[in-house]
Amino acid sequence: MNLGEITDVREVATLMNSISPVLKEIESYDQISEQERQKDLQNYENHPEYKLLNKGNAIVYKIGSEIRLVHKFIRDHYASRFPELETLVQNPMQYAQAVAIIGNGPMEDLSPLRSALNGRSLKQILDGPTLMVVNVEAATTKGQPLGDKELEEVNRACEMALELACAQDIMTSFIESRMTRFAPNLSILVGSLTAARLISSSGGLAGLAKTPACNVINHGRSTKITDGLSTNVNQRHLGYLSQSPVIMGVPLDVNLPAQRTVAGKAVLAARVDSGRSFVDGSYGQKMLDHCERHIEILMNPNPNKGNRALPVPDEKPSKRRGGKRIRKAKEANMMTDIRKSQNKMAFGQEEKEVGYGTGEGTSGLGMYGASDGRIRAQQVDKRTAAKLSKKNMGWNGPSGGAGNATVTTDDPFGNGLPTGHGLKGQATAGVGAASSLNFSASQSLKLVNPKAAEEAERLRKTDESQWFKRGAFTQVTSSMAPPPLAKKRKIEGGK
Repeated sequence: MNLGEITDVREVATLMNSISPVLKEIESYDQISEQERQKDLQNYENHPEYKLLNKGNAIVYKIGSEIRLVHKFIRDHYASRFPELETLVQNPMQYAQAVAIIGNGPMEDLSPLRSALNGRSLKQILDGPTLMVVNVEAATTKGQPLGDKELEEVNRACEMALELACAQDIMTSFIESRMTRFAPNLSILVGSLTAARLISSSGGLAGLAKTPACNVINHGRSTKITDGLSTNVNQRHLGYLSQSPVIMGVPLDVNLPAQRTVAGKAVLAARVDSGRSFVDGSYGQKMLDHCERHIEILMNPNPNKGNRALPVPDEKPSKRRGGKRIRKAKEANMMTDIRKSQNKMAFGQEEKEVGYGTGEGTSGLGMYGASDGRIRAQQVDKRTAAKLSKKNMGWNGPSGGAGNATVTTDDPFGNGLPTGHGLKGQATAGVGAASSLNFSASQSLKLVNPKAAEEAERLRKTDESQWFKRGAFTQVTSSMAPPPLAKKRKIEGGK
């Protein structure tokens, strides 16, 4: 909503018309004696002073929004003169007083300026850092001076804001002075001023009695923003309840738990006062003692637990496995002597590396091979070597089949001496794609077809056999022919 087009603040702020009668009634009740005030307190809801108290509570509750409305009217009209001021001073009352003091300037030096309403200066309104920033921004602002009529409307709005704040203070003090009679338990628990503020922010004693305890903590929470480097000005849950006497001396680390405890008891006290029970305030005193004891417990340091006792020593033997099998398994995973020597380095000597051309970098050898100056052949540690079962001997056992290569050497007499590759010197018959390397006496190399040699050997044995000299059983002689069939006998006299 833009209020820059409205020329009179009284067109939007109409609460002052209803505040004036209430202020007159408060002034009249201040002149009544104490004995007349104590009459008919049991039926407090029909008491005229309590009705005035509720009316004042309702008006105080509305004054805050009315001040914010007047504050927006002042900002919209004064932004053309000093637009930076609304971001530097965000408190509505401080902004209204600052505008009343500054006016049209001179903007180069604001220190000698005084307010035409109450004669105060900026130094009495703003703190040091904010005042310094306002002086700097005022000297460099590009705003245009206001006309006489427009400046008069702005000053009238500032005066209305001050009147609203003054009426709020009068009503709050009136409510505070009546708290000990209409809310004695709540006043004893959190103090008269805090009780009056809580009742005003809740819309009356009955409204506070219906308010959840978790919401009472945030009543009156301020969101102050400063231009300095301070970080403790925007803490959560610092409302009216944090300004009560029972909370003021509590450290910040236990402030929130203490407020939760007091907030719950404050709602209970409001309910007791709303039902007109314990009018002497004894219940409020009892709850105050309970809160003080609880806060004292919260403030106590944690008890010292002392040194933790060692467990009773167990003299039983260890349950860890041992034996030959476990030792063999540990030896298979232990670091070998070669790896230990590789992890060592000689001081001041260059380390040899291997792995060039593999594309995966190089690996240092450390002290490996340092004794003879060369890299020795691969050494196999029997403890870490792969083990095979007795049934599967692998390359160390006798086996034959396709793919096995047989190397034979010829002695000077022409007899072949077969030596198997990994077959412990035993000769094996090659099949399939097996081939033979034959070394003659002169150490020459020739390739021999094993199938041709086998076929020649088979034919030689066949010729030498006494049963198969003439070939296979396909040639059958006459002596071995079957006997002829018997002829049929003729019976005499038969047909």
